[in-house]
Amino acid sequence: QQPAMETVMLSPLAHGQSRPCAASHAPATGSRVERITSRPCVGAALPLALVASGLTVPMLAARRSRASRRRISRWIAARAASPSSAEVQTRAERNLLNNYGKRSLVFTHGEGDWLFEADGRKYLDFTAGIAVNCLGHSDPGWSAAVSKQAGLLCHTSNLYLNTEQVTLGEKLVELSFADKAFFCNSGTEANEAAIKFARKFHYSAGKPREQFIAFENAFHGRTMGALALTWKEAYKKPFQPIMPSVDFLKFNETAGLDRITESTCAVFVEPLQEFLSALRARCDEVGALLVFDEVQCGLGRCGKLFGYELTGVKPDLLTLAKPLAGGLPIGAVLLTERLAACIGPGDHGSTFAGAPLVCAAANYTLDQVSSEALLSNVQEMGEQLRAGLRRLAEPRGFKVRGEGLLNGIVFDDAQGCGAVQKKAQEHGLLVLTAGAGNVLRIAPALTVGPEEIDEALQRLEKAFA
Repeated sequence: QQPAMETVMLSPLAHGQSRPCAASHAPATGSRVERITSRPCVGAALPLALVASGLTVPMLAARRSRASRRRISRWIAARAASPSSAEVQTRAERNLLNNYGKRSLVFTHGEGDWLFEADGRKYLDFTAGIAVNCLGHSDPGWSAAVSKQAGLLCHTSNLYLNTEQVTLGEKLVELSFADKAFFCNSGTEANEAAIKFARKFHYSAGKPREQFIAFENAFHGRTMGALALTWKEAYKKPFQPIMPSVDFLKFNETAGLDRITESTCAVFVEPLQEFLSALRARCDEVGALLVFDEVQCGLGRCGKLFGYELTGVKPDLLTLAKPLAGGLPIGAVLLTERLAACIGPGDHGSTFAGAPLVCAAANYTLDQVSSEALLSNVQEMGEQLRAGLRRLAEPRGFKVRGEGLLNGIVFDDAQGCGAVQKKAQEHGLLVLTAGAGNVLRIAPALTVGPEEIDEALQRLEKAFA
């Protein structure tokens, strides 16, 4: 089955010019976001220069029709000339660092919950780019917002302000516990910044603290500070020595919380745990900071805008990344005023962070994921998905766990989990593994619908067979 034909929109640019926007693969009925939120996406507008030229609407329509046909013809020719997957893999092996292992799929485009290879084979994507593509692939409103900003201003550095960055900061502060926002480029960068901010807080109080607390099986990133907070020894061993002052506790065991002491700088945890009230109380008791890593579980993934809203516990700092810009690289740290007051010019920074282009994408994305309609969709689709997963997993003795649209099946071992993941791919369903490799992680776009949930469950059932 061939993918739907691309459509190309026009958007106004500065000085009355126009150019093709980023191609959208959205079906003619509109994006999933539009159907859920009933919000109009950023559409085409008549450039002022064309209006002033005296061209009539029929003339403009005819001109646009001819231009559209030419663009579609060029697109078809480009598709016909696309290299084969085997050729791309050969070139990758020759030129790219092999830090990701062999990658067998080569995608050319996406549409909603689907990814397509050059030969037309399609896959139901229940990875969402590792929980990044929260609005699905090629959402028309997102594409238009990015295209519009690309024609205006992409990058200035943080020597100067830009409206999109300030607007995004305002929204995040208004929607959360925080008083200030800091922007970076990824989840690991956000956690690195939180490490520095925590250290600076205690330094400013005249009582520097070195120790950090994280938890067994946690993952907080691959750069040297965040890597020290990550449990898996295989990730760390080749790069020792890394930051040495990290102790690991067991999740949800309050008996070990006495290891958080007056020497503890901060505690890092993903807030999908049962013992957060006790953890908050212990941090307050000894003056340690509590950092919630919501790089994956935040921004609607669990049915609330922020994961901490499910717990009733507020952190001192919170890190964000993956879905914030709907597919473009961004990270953020949200923090209270008492921490923000300790951070001055020169304490931290980034050349690319908070650039107009990525912040325009994030502003559009945040408007969508913070809507009640989309959050309700996450809750409803999550319940449907977990019910179906239980029907598949529990008769086989496997446990299903999750919240919203972040769900997993816990296998006995990594080998069995990997085998089902591989079979699912053979049946056109993309899913992930997590934990020690023994958890099959299912994390579709937040805009996923009931039909796609049912289709995924049918394909997963075949993978179990």
